[in-house]
Amino acid sequence: MTQSRAKVSKPVQLYSSHAYRFIEKLGCKPSDQLHFLLINDAKGKNRGFSVATVLPAITLHKPFHSLERLVPQIKLFSRRNKPVNVLWLNKKGYAVFMEINGRETTKDSPFKAIRAQFIDVDLNKISALFKTKEQVQQKIDSILSDPSERLQSITITQNKHGQYRLLAQRTKQRVAVLKKQYINKHGDRIKDTMIVETKNGYHIYWIMQGGNISKFVPIQKALAQTFDSDPMITNLSRVMRIPGFYHMKNPDSPYMVKVKQWGREKPFTQEELIELLELKPLVTAKLRQKRRKLHVRNAS
Repeated sequence: MTQSRAKVSKPVQLYSSHAYRFIEKLGCKPSDQLHFLLINDAKGKNRGFSVATVLPAITLHKPFHSLERLVPQIKLFSRRNKPVNVLWLNKKGYAVFMEINGRETTKDSPFKAIRAQFIDVDLNKISALFKTKEQVQQKIDSILSDPSERLQSITITQNKHGQYRLLAQRTKQRVAVLKKQYINKHGDRIKDTMIVETKNGYHIYWIMQGGNISKFVPIQKALAQTFDSDPMITNLSRVMRIPGFYHMKNPDSPYMVKVKQWGREKPFTQEELIELLELKPLVTAKLRQKRRKLHVRNAS
């Protein structure tokens, strides 16, 4: 066994049950059709592997009742119902994502169940949009003046509107410190959640029971605002990384995505979550905004 293979095998064995347990924890029923998306994490870095170059993304599916319990054995079906070994593709650079909420049957059918409300906490990036180069430089100076900050790279791009996008990426040592700080800061409010640890932060889930589909997006937006997490994680069809597989954006340093905390046994209700985290003002405002948009659309 080569050194690189040894690195990959041990974490897989340690967390091989996490994918199945994660899906089970979401409250998936045996008859539920699960929908997966594999995205090429390591773009342009897979020498000698033509599939990764040809297919930047692969959609797969499988009913929960036939899903294997251990990651090395998991095989999902392609659109042509051909079995695909997911771990093999994961090692070749594909990230493994799953649609969290439940649909009626096929990938294009309506949603029938809110399995969880969730957030994506990315501590690796400092991202901001500015009108002028001077504002960008001021932000960079402010970041560099912080003695605790550790950066790996700084990138500045300009969009079609003439705005400047600053993207600063932190070192893994700095991310590790920020992970601990985040858990300490929000510990009481997330003590009953399921927490998936990723390379750059956390995915935090409030498992739901009897969720109202119309309230999903307003609650997602309120959670993102409350926890300063990714504001884009709001759509019903959102896919998230599955634990038990590798984050492969850096193939030379694969990171095992894993469940850090399984959370309480009893699911939340949306009403409980709103009250517990004092989200009512935010959710009410988001619902009003949603109704206004619908009214304008119908009027036109």
